[in-house]
Amino acid sequence: MRDAERLVEQQYAMLLRRDVARLPDLYAPEAFYAMPGVTVRPIELPALLRTWTGAFPDLRVDPVGAVRTGGGAAVELRLTGTHTGTLHSPYGTVAPTGRTVSWEVADVVRARKGRITAWRSYFDWSQLLDALGVQLEGLSREAHHDALALPV
Repeated sequence: MRDAERLVEQQYAMLLRRDVARLPDLYAPEAFYAMPGVTVRPIELPALLRTWTGAFPDLRVDPVGAVRTGGGAAVELRLTGTHTGTLHSPYGTVAPTGRTVSWEVADVVRARKGRITAWRSYFDWSQLLDALGVQLEGLSREAHHDALALPV
């Protein structure tokens, strides 16, 4: 579906420009954005993505490939950035390491009537944390269940 591809390109472009305040405009009111450990409504998406651009101020998005699906699109990409800010994960808060890391992501996006209805971003937290030099054994999911609390 061309709508989904266009919307995906718009969201990536807005993220790269750090123009995330208007992202909810791309979404249907009942839509959601989900990634491992957190699901947010469109109105909460700018805060969530600011946590990522805060942790990786030079974050880059490099699409690897895309597939059009019935009612949406699936995109494989590589994210790359230097970890110079605090990263909030479902496993706890990770202080800046100064490391430049890359990790793979698959985004599956559904759209209807020119708006995103669902965006699911899949990636492996352990791959990212390992690249940062963080041991999962040292972090506790239960102890840090609110690590992804979003700033207002």
